[in-house]
Amino acid sequence: MKEHIRDFAWLWERIIHKYTQVEKMPQKYCDNLLLTQPEIHTVVSIGDQEGIGVTQLAKIRGITKGAVSQMIYKLVDKGVVEKHVSPDSDAAVSLFLTDKGKQVCLEHRKRHEAQSDMFMRLMSSLSEENLLKMTEFFNSFEKELDEILSKGE
Repeated sequence: MKEHIRDFAWLWERIIHKYTQVEKMPQKYCDNLLLTQPEIHTVVSIGDQEGIGVTQLAKIRGITKGAVSQMIYKLVDKGVVEKHVSPDSDAAVSLFLTDKGKQVCLEHRKRHEAQSDMFMRLMSSLSEENLLKMTEFFNSFEKELDEILSKGE
Protein backbone atom coordinates (compact mmCIF):
# COMPACT_ATOMS: atom_id res chain seq x y z
CA MET A 1 0.00 0.00 0.00
CA LYS A 2 2.81 2.42 0.91
CA GLU A 3 4.39 1.86 -2.51
CA HIS A 4 1.10 2.74 -4.24
CA ILE A 5 0.77 5.89 -2.14
CA ARG A 6 4.34 6.88 -2.99
CA ASP A 7 3.74 6.24 -6.72
CA PHE A 8 0.54 8.28 -6.56
CA ALA A 9 2.36 11.15 -4.81
CA TRP A 10 5.06 11.21 -7.51
CA LEU A 11 2.44 11.10 -10.26
CA TRP A 12 0.51 13.91 -8.60
CA GLU A 13 3.68 16.03 -8.29
CA ARG A 14 4.49 15.51 -11.99
CA ILE A 15 0.95 16.51 -12.95
CA ILE A 16 1.17 19.67 -10.83
CA HIS A 17 4.49 20.63 -12.44
CA LYS A 18 3.14 20.03 -15.94
CA TYR A 19 -0.05 21.95 -15.20
CA THR A 20 2.04 24.85 -13.89
CA GLN A 21 3.99 24.85 -17.16
CA VAL A 22 0.76 24.86 -19.17
CA GLU A 23 -0.59 27.74 -17.04
CA LYS A 24 2.44 29.87 -17.87
CA MET A 25 2.14 29.31 -21.63
CA PRO A 26 0.53 32.40 -23.16
CA GLN A 27 -2.27 31.77 -25.62
CA LYS A 28 -3.37 34.03 -28.45
CA TYR A 29 -6.78 35.64 -28.26
CA CYS A 30 -8.48 38.18 -30.53
CA ASP A 31 -5.99 40.18 -32.60
CA ASN A 32 -2.95 38.25 -31.31
CA LEU A 33 -3.43 39.31 -27.68
CA LEU A 34 -1.30 37.00 -25.51
CA LEU A 35 -2.81 35.94 -22.20
CA THR A 36 -1.65 33.34 -19.69
CA GLN A 37 -4.12 30.95 -18.14
CA PRO A 38 -4.26 32.89 -14.84
CA GLU A 39 -4.90 36.09 -16.83
CA ILE A 40 -7.72 34.63 -18.93
CA HIS A 41 -9.34 33.00 -15.90
CA THR A 42 -9.25 36.36 -14.14
CA VAL A 43 -10.91 37.93 -17.17
CA VAL A 44 -13.60 35.23 -17.11
CA SER A 45 -14.15 35.72 -13.36
CA ILE A 46 -14.66 39.45 -13.91
CA GLY A 47 -16.97 38.73 -16.84
CA ASP A 48 -19.02 36.41 -14.65
CA GLN A 49 -19.40 39.10 -11.98
CA GLU A 50 -19.14 42.56 -13.53
CA GLY A 51 -18.35 45.14 -10.86
CA ILE A 52 -16.54 42.64 -8.64
CA GLY A 53 -13.98 44.01 -6.19
CA VAL A 54 -10.39 42.94 -5.64
CA THR A 55 -11.07 41.13 -2.35
CA GLN A 56 -13.90 39.05 -3.76
CA LEU A 57 -11.92 38.30 -6.93
CA ALA A 58 -8.95 37.14 -4.85
CA LYS A 59 -11.21 34.77 -2.94
CA ILE A 60 -12.74 33.35 -6.12
CA ARG A 61 -9.35 32.89 -7.80
CA GLY A 62 -7.67 31.52 -4.66
CA ILE A 63 -4.84 34.06 -4.74
CA THR A 64 -3.82 37.04 -2.63
CA LYS A 65 -5.24 40.54 -3.08
CA GLY A 66 -1.74 41.68 -4.01
CA ALA A 67 -1.55 39.09 -6.78
CA VAL A 68 -4.99 40.17 -8.04
CA SER A 69 -3.91 43.82 -8.05
CA GLN A 70 -0.80 42.99 -10.10
CA MET A 71 -2.90 40.94 -12.50
CA ILE A 72 -5.43 43.76 -12.88
CA TYR A 73 -2.68 46.25 -13.80
CA LYS A 74 -1.51 43.89 -16.55
CA LEU A 75 -5.06 43.33 -17.82
CA VAL A 76 -5.81 47.07 -17.83
CA ASP A 77 -2.61 47.62 -19.84
CA LYS A 78 -3.71 44.92 -22.29
CA GLY A 79 -7.03 46.70 -22.74
CA VAL A 80 -9.34 43.96 -21.47
CA VAL A 81 -10.27 45.24 -17.99
CA GLU A 82 -11.40 48.64 -16.67
CA LYS A 83 -11.23 49.83 -13.07
CA HIS A 84 -13.85 52.19 -11.67
CA VAL A 85 -14.23 53.68 -8.22
CA SER A 86 -16.56 51.45 -6.23
CA PRO A 87 -20.02 52.85 -5.50
CA ASP A 88 -19.55 51.53 -1.95
CA SER A 89 -16.20 53.16 -1.12
CA ASP A 90 -13.81 55.65 -2.69
CA ALA A 91 -10.94 53.43 -1.50
CA ALA A 92 -12.16 50.37 -3.40
CA VAL A 93 -12.45 49.61 -7.11
CA SER A 94 -15.01 47.77 -9.18
CA LEU A 95 -13.78 45.75 -12.14
CA PHE A 96 -15.41 45.51 -15.57
CA LEU A 97 -14.51 44.03 -18.94
CA THR A 98 -13.92 46.27 -21.93
CA ASP A 99 -15.50 45.30 -25.26
CA LYS A 100 -12.21 43.60 -26.11
CA GLY A 101 -12.33 41.78 -22.76
CA LYS A 102 -15.85 40.54 -23.50
CA GLN A 103 -14.66 39.26 -26.88
CA VAL A 104 -11.70 37.46 -25.27
CA CYS A 105 -14.00 35.96 -22.64
CA LEU A 106 -16.35 34.61 -25.30
CA GLU A 107 -13.47 33.13 -27.28
CA HIS A 108 -12.12 31.45 -24.15
CA ARG A 109 -15.51 29.93 -23.34
CA LYS A 110 -15.58 28.37 -26.83
CA ARG A 111 -12.10 26.89 -26.28
CA HIS A 112 -13.18 25.59 -22.89
CA GLU A 113 -16.08 23.72 -24.45
CA ALA A 114 -13.64 21.85 -26.69
CA GLN A 115 -11.37 21.04 -23.73
CA SER A 116 -14.35 20.01 -21.64
CA ASP A 117 -15.05 17.20 -24.07
CA MET A 118 -11.66 15.63 -23.27
CA PHE A 119 -12.11 16.14 -19.52
CA MET A 120 -15.64 14.70 -19.60
CA ARG A 121 -14.42 11.67 -21.55
CA LEU A 122 -11.77 10.98 -18.91
CA MET A 123 -14.09 11.61 -15.97
CA SER A 124 -16.91 9.54 -17.49
CA SER A 125 -14.73 6.45 -17.24
CA LEU A 126 -14.98 6.71 -13.43
CA SER A 127 -17.76 5.25 -11.38
CA GLU A 128 -19.84 7.76 -9.44
CA GLU A 129 -18.41 6.30 -6.23
CA ASN A 130 -14.82 6.86 -7.40
CA LEU A 131 -15.64 10.37 -8.59
CA LEU A 132 -17.12 11.20 -5.17
CA LYS A 133 -14.03 9.75 -3.45
CA MET A 134 -11.74 11.81 -5.69
CA THR A 135 -13.76 14.94 -4.97
CA GLU A 136 -13.54 14.24 -1.25
CA PHE A 137 -9.77 13.73 -1.54
CA PHE A 138 -9.24 16.97 -3.47
CA ASN A 139 -11.42 18.95 -1.05
CA SER A 140 -9.37 17.60 1.87
CA PHE A 141 -6.12 18.30 0.04
CA GLU A 142 -7.22 21.87 -0.69
CA LYS A 143 -8.05 22.44 2.99
CA GLU A 144 -4.59 21.19 3.97
CA LEU A 145 -2.96 23.53 1.45
CA ASP A 146 -5.09 26.44 2.71
CA GLU A 147 -3.93 25.72 6.25
CA ILE A 148 -0.27 25.65 5.20
CA LEU A 149 -0.68 28.88 3.23
CA SER A 150 -2.44 30.64 6.11
CA LYS A 151 0.48 29.82 8.39
CA GLY A 152 2.99 31.05 5.83
CA GLU A 153 4.95 27.80 5.92
